[in-house]
Amino acid sequence: MSKASATPFKSFDSLLFDFNALKNIPELADLVSLFLDGDYKAVLSSRTSQILYEELFETISSSRSKQDSALQIEELKTWNGAIKVLLTGLAALNAFLQANVTGPPTLWQDVFPQKPLDFDSKCLKSLDVDGISVYQYIPNLELFCLARFIFTVFFPRIVDGEYRDSKWMRIRINAFHQRLLSGVSAGRLSESALLVDAIDKDIKDLESEVFAEKSAFDTDAKVMFLLEEAQIYILQSLDLKAREKVRKAKEIAGFEYELSGALGKKTKFQKNDISQLVVFAKSNDDEEVDTNHFTANKDLERSNGNAPTTLDLNDDTLLESISFAKCGNDVVATSSLPPSLANLKPDEQPQLKPLDQITLLTEATLKDTLSPLDKLNSEEILPYAVRVLNDKPTNWQIYTQALLVRSQIESHRSRTQERSVLQLQVIVDQIIADTQEQSGVVNGGENGGIPEIKVTSFLPRAKVDESAPVTERLKYIYPLASPTRWEIETELAYAWASAGSFVSALEIFKRLRLWAEVALCYHSVHQEEKARQIVRRQLFFSKKGTEMDKYDVDEKEVVQEKWDGEIRDPSPPHSPRLWCILGDLDQDPSCWEHAWEISKHRYARAQRTLGEYYSKTGDLDKARASYLQATVVNRQNGDTWSRLGDIDLKVGNWDGAIIAFQQSIMIHETDAKTYSNLGSALLSKHAELTKTQKLAASTAAPAIEPLDDEEISSVHKSTQDPQSLLRQALAAYKRGAAIAYTNWQIWDNVITIAGRLSPPSFPDLLSGMRSVIRIRAPAVGEFAVDIDVLRALVLEVTSSERPENTLPGESPAENNGIYIAPRGSLARAVIAMVNTNIIPLITKRAELWALVEKLSLYRKDYANALSCAEKAWRMLKDGEDWLLDEERWKSVVSATDNLVSAFENYGPMEMVGEDGETREVEKSWRMKARNAVRGVMSKGKEVWEGGEEWEALQALLEGLKS
Repeated sequence: MSKASATPFKSFDSLLFDFNALKNIPELADLVSLFLDGDYKAVLSSRTSQILYEELFETISSSRSKQDSALQIEELKTWNGAIKVLLTGLAALNAFLQANVTGPPTLWQDVFPQKPLDFDSKCLKSLDVDGISVYQYIPNLELFCLARFIFTVFFPRIVDGEYRDSKWMRIRINAFHQRLLSGVSAGRLSESALLVDAIDKDIKDLESEVFAEKSAFDTDAKVMFLLEEAQIYILQSLDLKAREKVRKAKEIAGFEYELSGALGKKTKFQKNDISQLVVFAKSNDDEEVDTNHFTANKDLERSNGNAPTTLDLNDDTLLESISFAKCGNDVVATSSLPPSLANLKPDEQPQLKPLDQITLLTEATLKDTLSPLDKLNSEEILPYAVRVLNDKPTNWQIYTQALLVRSQIESHRSRTQERSVLQLQVIVDQIIADTQEQSGVVNGGENGGIPEIKVTSFLPRAKVDESAPVTERLKYIYPLASPTRWEIETELAYAWASAGSFVSALEIFKRLRLWAEVALCYHSVHQEEKARQIVRRQLFFSKKGTEMDKYDVDEKEVVQEKWDGEIRDPSPPHSPRLWCILGDLDQDPSCWEHAWEISKHRYARAQRTLGEYYSKTGDLDKARASYLQATVVNRQNGDTWSRLGDIDLKVGNWDGAIIAFQQSIMIHETDAKTYSNLGSALLSKHAELTKTQKLAASTAAPAIEPLDDEEISSVHKSTQDPQSLLRQALAAYKRGAAIAYTNWQIWDNVITIAGRLSPPSFPDLLSGMRSVIRIRAPAVGEFAVDIDVLRALVLEVTSSERPENTLPGESPAENNGIYIAPRGSLARAVIAMVNTNIIPLITKRAELWALVEKLSLYRKDYANALSCAEKAWRMLKDGEDWLLDEERWKSVVSATDNLVSAFENYGPMEMVGEDGETREVEKSWRMKARNAVRGVMSKGKEVWEGGEEWEALQALLEGLKS
């Protein structure tokens, strides 16, 4: 399209939100009206669509373009022609989504002219990436292929200029393609680095346009873009990026929400109101929320089909919804809420805008997908979906998605699992009914589509005039990332399996012909032979011939078949994955190697499994080579990099381990184990470098004058300085400990590294020790205290001078003569830890009292110092062990000597009492000291009289008499 043909639009991406303006162009008016009315079938019947379909066919079939086809394409390079191409691509994608995600049903088979029977298989093959295939029975797949061809191949050819492309639609196409490649297995992510890189590039380019200073996009468009980004990052398991996009969408929309607590009852037998989790949310007040799509009466919504049906909980204990207390504003924990939300009542909140509802659902999906699976997380996630469901429905698809999200969250709890599965079944019935074509078998033939399903739900299907129109259903389809029909059916199968209904799950997998899932289902119940037979049937011929492949063969004969003939050629779809599953069942590395070969060295899962296999067998060289090949194919898999780093750690390749763990952290920043392993690699590198430098120093020539610091590069310093490596290791361990804050071993590593620095990092020693005590003390008590670390901290505090003259406002206070360390100082923190965390634990370790005594002396708290010395002495003297064990006897004598010294040093000191009067710490210190010595001597006379320690006690007693 020539630049001379100026357009009133700066960008085709911004045009996506303002098609009404094109109605004023006579040549485009009819086509635009058809598109806006949701009549995609009519749009795809246009001449432009037929030309583009011919181009798709010729491209996929690798046939040469006809001469007149080139002339037809030339007319599409005009401005109006480009708009027609854009509308065709949008209509093709929307039609595909209508047929597979949202409904309502429409017959699409007669839109395009009939093509050869192998066209469907070529469409499927064209979507293969890196040895991964899409689901083989997708209805109307040519619609997606046409949209993909238009936005990724054809459209960029006929437009020019920075803003004349349609990057947004290309992002949507590639993201949905990645979803298709991710397959139907729960949680299985597509490993296509090619698609990930393409998506990332377009996102960066489009971000600069959407959020430019003079952006052509309004607030809703910006929010929608951010929510679509979040869904992409959720798919790629990049939780930090996804959270950041949701946060930014919330800010731009002016949407405020907060998870807080409110008093209420959750069960039928509760008598007292207790705090219940609830999401307080309020949309920006600038615009009024449109709820005209739906009837305001909830009962009517539930009966007339204007909203998808929500099932009641019907539990004998849990209430249908939380019954909040009606006691005024004190029922809400408003202290944590922003002012705009503080006055909201938990059960009477304002209506939310559609995009704000999607934001809450995205938040819930993000937490549910990427957070650890436990009861506490489920309790925190559910209120987000409940807040949307408590609103009046504003959009059919949003309400459907809210029910789906609630079902996914409730599946984690036993009391709500039944409603979760049944609600999911209702949603599946609705989607099947709304996407089932009237022809019975979509996409033609036994092997060409999903067979017809007769919906037997007890819920009546909505009438045509009651059901939501396709334009409403598709309006927010991209930020919602609603699942396809086969994806949600697969999710239902997994839900039935989790509920214990193995037969129901297996029936769904078999009907969808998901043979890998069928095999895994058998494997989960320890029926490996059946699982093996299912997989081998897809990969091998029978020795009895091809007649065994016919579906009219006696089932008994099929069950008894071993499928041990020749390998099928060409390989069936998903064969790399099937070969890997067979390798898992047989523990045969040749299967994984064959999967690698038939994927043309692109299926990373095969090499990862080989790496795991060789690691278990002890062949670390082969394991490392396998993981290395897997990272070459897919650089976005953090687990692969982490495993490669583990192998490098084992073989002593510290540099390789450091690089691998750093790559893994760049992808997943919340894995504590990876940070800990990085710290270990850096520590090992430090030990190697230190040893090398010592060896070099011992054999070096006479020393020469060193270069100035300015002549040494910072890079060289960082790689050759052992202390720099220690600091990096400390930073890695600290980050890992912050993530896994209940793992005391990582905190212990923080302590170790902080102590090896020169000088030691005492703040890190302190925080590490405090954390170890917090974690271990409930189990091991005072033995959680590392005496050497505590001694180092006490020595650092007591060896420093107490400040006398400091800046105004910072002078230490004097409390009855006792020194109070300044706020923020190491001394203040160490003293607080000892008083709060250590002293309450001491029951057996007298050496701890000795360190507390030193701190008390530092603070000039002589009375407490004397008390600590006495407690340490009594702790050692109690019992009879020291009468039989010479080492214990020596400890008692040493403690007695220390107690006498304490009486001599602290007893005569002056202190200020509670009454404000000055007096001695202990007036009768001499008598108490003598009694302590005499008590030890009288008890140990029979056993230890005459020894060296006995003479030391006698000397102490004589000294006290003089």
